[in-house]
Amino acid sequence: MTDKQPQDKNDKQSPATELAQLRQIVFGDAQRNLEQKIDQLGHSLQTQLKHLEQQTSRQFGQLQEAIESHVHQLEDKLLNADKDQDAKANELFTLNKNLSSELEMAEAANKQETDALHKRIDHDLNALSMKFSEQLKQALAQLTQVSNDLNSSKTDRKTLAKLLATVASNLETGDDE
Repeated sequence: MTDKQPQDKNDKQSPATELAQLRQIVFGDAQRNLEQKIDQLGHSLQTQLKHLEQQTSRQFGQLQEAIESHVHQLEDKLLNADKDQDAKANELFTLNKNLSSELEMAEAANKQETDALHKRIDHDLNALSMKFSEQLKQALAQLTQVSNDLNSSKTDRKTLAKLLATVASNLETGDDE
């Protein structure tokens, strides 16, 4: 009976081992081919993934360089625009300052001219006033003299009218007699 027991153990192992051997015989080449194909596909997939990763990395680098280049160009344009704006603002400030200075000088010159004109008008008014006052005094003196002459000589009316006409004529023309 001892012989049967070890054989039973072999029998129990034997069907599993036999099944594995049968599988190996029937499917061995196909399984190896499938495993090789799976390994080849895995290796091919890894190679393609590495290639895709490199290509993606390269494209990303190019894209990043392009973006940085455009950003630098935009920064340069903004800097130039800022410089142009500052230059125009300085130019406007200078023009404003110059116009303000010219306006102040024109106002000062205008004030001086106005003051000089007022002085001249005042002087001319005073001179005319003095001249008319003097002529009035002369006319009154002549009138008084004529009146005295008339009182003393009792001249006729025609002579008096001529004399008054002469005085009036002298006053109108401004002749000093």
